[in-house]
Parts: sequence; structure tokens; C-alpha cells
Amino acid sequence: MTSNNGVGVLGAKKLLLLNGSYAEIPLIVEAKKLGWHVITSGNNRTGLGHAYADENIFGDYSDCEFVYRLAKDTAVDAIVANCNDFAYLSAAYACEKLNLPGHDSFATAQLIHSKINFRNILRDLNLPTPKFKLCATLDEAKSFCRSIGFPLIVKPTDLSGGRGMTVCHSDAKIDAAFLKAQRATRKSAVLLEEFITGTYHAANVFIRAGKVVRAFFDDEQYYLNPYLVAGASTPSNLRHHTMTQSLVNIERIAAHLRLVDGMFHIQFIDRDGTPFFTDPCRRAPGDLYPRLIQHSTGFNCAREIVRAECGEPFDDLEPDRRTHRFIARECVLPARNGVVDKIFIDPSLENRIIDQMIWTKRGDVIDDYLNHKAGILFLEFDGFDEMQSALKDFYYLVRVEMQ
Repeated sequence: MTSNNGVGVLGAKKLLLLNGSYAEIPLIVEAKKLGWHVITSGNNRTGLGHAYADENIFGDYSDCEFVYRLAKDTAVDAIVANCNDFAYLSAAYACEKLNLPGHDSFATAQLIHSKINFRNILRDLNLPTPKFKLCATLDEAKSFCRSIGFPLIVKPTDLSGGRGMTVCHSDAKIDAAFLKAQRATRKSAVLLEEFITGTYHAANVFIRAGKVVRAFFDDEQYYLNPYLVAGASTPSNLRHHTMTQSLVNIERIAAHLRLVDGMFHIQFIDRDGTPFFTDPCRRAPGDLYPRLIQHSTGFNCAREIVRAECGEPFDDLEPDRRTHRFIARECVLPARNGVVDKIFIDPSLENRIIDQMIWTKRGDVIDDYLNHKAGILFLEFDGFDEMQSALKDFYYLVRVEMQ
């Protein structure tokens, strides 16, 4: 455990934020504006967000006991999870033991941030979800494949970001897919589920007393890695009926789990107007997603996430829908491994960029291009059709060029 010598506001209340990567920068900035002395943690000491904090105390945020001891020893007044599911679990665990506000019970957090547990909840509530089964052995997985047919998806039960996932169109790939998911998970079993086709979206809502008081929808884009979200744009192309049904279903989940007030984020597949929920979370979405909401609606999502996770009242005023801007948040992604020469941005897009963060630089070595993010761009367009046209060609117009 090490600490820097950052100096916060004298007498300020202390907040523990469980990481300090680029993704947490909006949370750190807003927490300091709200008057908190911010302590960041995590094992990545070179994370870009640590420099924004008042203090860094490094350690494994996925270790619930470590987070509990750290929060107790530093006598923090609140804990804010980072943009990772394991961090929310640790935050819920520590807050429950220390009687700190702003988080669900540890048992509830375990239900939400486990793919199999959450799918069981959807099934219990009779909400649309792909057919699924938790398989402890390869023979069990093959039996499930025979019962539902192909295609299907094989995935770990406890990871986001697409790691360890495989879509199988025949039984020829099941053996390799099962072993891949097993290697990527901390659990002993693997999740298999029906592969649902449709368009990909997310809903980001704030809940008060079990009711959605603020909602935001996006359309998701993917690039070479079919399991890793490459971008998100808004306003969404979803039909009003689909958005309404999504909110009704979210409220049913909130009531069933007795969720505390705060943010709830969920990805889903729209198949012919029916939202099939997949992966939820109660921690801040990654890749600067709160900035997407703020740029498009004016709502300071990062600030309100901090308030909610600190147990404070949050803003739920709905924006004027007439002022909703056409905004895309796109990750800058490489097409292959290699040594970076430069990030190329076509001149036709330059006047569309309203915000950006680029951290990959000339000379950096990329050895896992399917999961590497070089930066993030926020672009504004004059209308929906123009936005869709530009996004179709985005990875031709924005490229990570190699030496």
C-alpha cells in the first residue's frame, strides 16, 4: 500500500474511489467539485485518473476484504465504485460492513453483477431473455447445445468487455469455446445461452423509490471484436414502444430487488420491438459514457452518480427533448498489432469533434488489438442520417496507423 502527498480541502469529507483510470476521471473531477477529498485505489499505478485525485492508496479493488480494510483504516465517509463490476461488489461489501450509504446490499450486488444470477431473475420475472444454462462440464455444455441448437454464445459468468466469449455456429467449436470461457472466469462453471439477433442498445436510468425518474437510451456499435462495444450514439433509433417496455421491465427488476436510489445501466438486444436484457450494472459505465449523456442532454451524469453512491439526493430533472443533440462516442481502435506511428483523423471529421481523450502515442506497442483502446472521440452531427453515415465509415476515417 502506497500513498502520494496530495492535499485536499482542509476538513473535507473523504471519498474512496476504487480506481484511477481514464474512465474514472469524470467521477473524480465531479467529486472534487462537490467538496470531497478523493482517494483513488487499484493496482494500475499509471492510470491517468490518479493524478486528478488528492491521494492514491494502491491495492486490488476486486478484493472485498482489502477495500473494507482500506475504507475502515482511512475512515472514509463514502465509497464510489469505478467502471468495473468487481469494484461495485467490493464497494457494496465494504459499505454494508461499515454502514455507509449509497449501495445495494452485498447479496443484491451479487445478483446483479453475475450473468447467471441476473438471468435467473429475468426468468423468475418472466421477462424476455435468451435461453441459457450454467454448465460445469463440457459434456453438460454439449447436451445443452443439442437441446436448443445453434447458434449460441459461450461466455464467463463474471466478466464484462467481451473477454472469454465465443459465438458457436456448430458443435465443432464448443470444446475450444468452453475452455476459453473457463480460463477467463473466476468461477468453476460457464454460461451458455441462445444467440439472439437484433440491434444492440443500452439504457441508463436513475431510480428513486423503485421508479425510473430519468432515462437515456443509445445505439451501440461494434468493430473487429464482436463482443466489445466500440461506440454508442444518441438519440437512439429505438421505437417508443420498445423504450417504454424497457423502462417498465427495469422498474419490475428494481422492485423485485429493492434497489437503492441511484443509477442502473443495462444492455439489451432489440428483436422486432422486444427488448431482451443481457448485462446490467450499478456502477458507472466505462469509456467516458457519462460524458456522452452530458454532451447530448446537458445532464451531468458523473456528478449525479457520485451523489447517489455517496447517499446524497441526486438531480432527476428531465431535459428538454427538443435540445437533445446528435452525439456519438467512439473508441479509437487499432486494426492489428504493431508499433504505433500515429492516430489518423480524416479532415472531414475534425470539425465534428467536440471532446476527446487520446492516450496511445507514437512508439507504443499494441499486442492485443482486439481489446486495445487508443482513445475516445465525441462527435456532434446536424442530424440522425448524417451521424449514421459517418459512423458507418468511422474506422476508415479514424485509424491507428502502425510504423
